[in-house]
Amino acid sequence: MRLNKYLLLLAAVPALVAATAGSYMVRWLSVLFLGVLLALFLFGVELQVARPEFKRAKKVERKTDIERTVALIEKAKSGKVARTLIEEKIIEIYATLSEDYNQTYLNLNSDSNEALRILRSEGDFLDNLEKALAIVEADLNEGRRGKPEG
Repeated sequence: MRLNKYLLLLAAVPALVAATAGSYMVRWLSVLFLGVLLALFLFGVELQVARPEFKRAKKVERKTDIERTVALIEKAKSGKVARTLIEEKIIEIYATLSEDYNQTYLNLNSDSNEALRILRSEGDFLDNLEKALAIVEADLNEGRRGKPEG
């Protein structure tokens, strides 16, 4: 519960009475009222006081998966880190298709398959990526044909 200026005003009146009143009884009643008010505030009892509404000033535009992938490929044209991330994604595809994810992941990192070798080869990165993805697609189709339906 947020501290509200009306709540402060509500608490200020008995606090002033408790500090300035001459009668012992009035002071203790004010302190008792403040204690109840503090307990209500601490336990989160909602006091029906109008609150200002907060609106977000600016809505954040999120990129879609396609936009993120395109940006990654654009960075991979010149950057080694982005190329490594694309290689990792291809390795994850093969590891997901295999029976033993961890073993396949480790094997492909140490001993790459044809798609990874083509991707890592010299030349135009986009051409190499296209060839590597064609090999991955062929492997996916071959794996799908090999499994029984249902």
